[in-house]
Amino acid sequence: GDDLVVGHISIDSDNVLGALDKLQKMNVPFRKNSSVPAGADAGSMNTNANDDMMSDKIVTQFFVRDPDGYYIEVCNCDETLTKYCLGEKDALPGYEEGVKPFSFATASVTISLMQRWVAKLDARRDQTKTLSEKVKKETDGSVEEIAKLLGYTPACEVDATILQTLKDRHSIYSDIWQ
Repeated sequence: GDDLVVGHISIDSDNVLGALDKLQKMNVPFRKNSSVPAGADAGSMNTNANDDMMSDKIVTQFFVRDPDGYYIEVCNCDETLTKYCLGEKDALPGYEEGVKPFSFATASVTISLMQRWVAKLDARRDQTKTLSEKVKKETDGSVEEIAKLLGYTPACEVDATILQTLKDRHSIYSDIWQ
């Protein structure tokens, strides 16, 4: 869609205009974010690609997509957005996230739910550890032995394409669930 409030990787550049020039010379399609806060001392809040936009006091962001379609942002964010996002600045003049503070009741319920999730996670971790120890103790580590211990029947054949996809996803994302 047109909304650039998306998951992305950000690369901060001291020369964002030089990066833009290279993108244009290589005919790389890009998008400019036009909803970036400029900060209190930026002068004009104009977000068109003109001299005002290119002021060194204004956050300039350009987005390109990698071959998988994931956004990569090139920006000059360090002095404003990066410090704000990392908690090094308490406020960013001219920027409103739209997130309202929790009420005490909402915060209490949230904390209670998180405590329950942590307890369930701890229980699951203990179950996994116990099962892992049981597998090491009662099987020779083969698929057949582990499947029998767990009450499963191993597959007769492995779909090589699916297996390779799972291996690739694991090596790229460190999990297979994405």
